[in-house]
Amino acid sequence: MKRISKVIGVNMNGVIHGTKHAARAMISGGKGGAIINSSSTAAIMGGLGSHAYTLTKEAILGLTRSSSCELGTYGIRVNCVLPHAVLSPMLVDAYRGFVKDITAEEVQQKMGENASLLKGRCGLVEDVAHAVLFLASDEAGFITGHNLVIDGGFTSSSVNMTFIYREKKTESDHPS
Repeated sequence: MKRISKVIGVNMNGVIHGTKHAARAMISGGKGGAIINSSSTAAIMGGLGSHAYTLTKEAILGLTRSSSCELGTYGIRVNCVLPHAVLSPMLVDAYRGFVKDITAEEVQQKMGENASLLKGRCGLVEDVAHAVLFLASDEAGFITGHNLVIDGGFTSSSVNMTFIYREKKTESDHPS
């Protein structure tokens, strides 16, 4: 129970208080603004994290939606990013819990092979940063209450049957 309380304290309470204080500053400034919360694909897909982690990341989606309703009247947009398989110290440490000597490069290769529809492509922290910059920009001026999934397509499809998209070989394709 202690671990669950700690995860809730960091993941949920941090976002709740960050949103609250950012909103207060933006409301008093009177110029609107953008709040971007960080969640995880564990919020929308089971089996990607512990129960505590998953429930806190799902809660951030609800907070994002309800805050966008409340703060839209002040011209404040509230959105959320949901990264997946992003090469980060947290991901590498998670792998090292199972394989002690695994390198960051090996984790990156595994993610590119198994956690993305973009074969060989692992998510990078720069991918998340670009998404956040977009949501904070004027180009995203009519986007609020949105959860932007940054996952190389992983949560939208299954790669287990991609063989059906490949060209079928005919008998003439095989050497005699």
